[in-house]
Amino acid sequence: MESFNENFKVVDGLIRQTSYGVVDKEKDVVISVSVGYRAEDDYGWFEFYDEKSGGDKWYAEGGLWFNGLELVDYDGVFELSSFIADFLHKKGFDVEDMR
Repeated sequence: MESFNENFKVVDGLIRQTSYGVVDKEKDVVISVSVGYRAEDDYGWFEFYDEKSGGDKWYAEGGLWFNGLELVDYDGVFELSSFIADFLHKKGFDVEDMR
């Protein structure tokens, strides 16, 4: 797999959750997404934010750790967003253990 840094947009629902439970949610949010991968060290990253507020309301970023083509860990969010997992799967990565 070669290194990449790609940007795309999705429309999805978002949920903000803490250890106390769900504190905010919104349907049909237009989201700008960036996902990158560095082949030389099997490391990746993601960032996403809502277009309406420019990230003032919805924003997240985090790291992605791979063992070859298998996603083995992530951080930055409680649960890896389906649009990031789907993107990685389409790029050829095995993300099944992280869904």
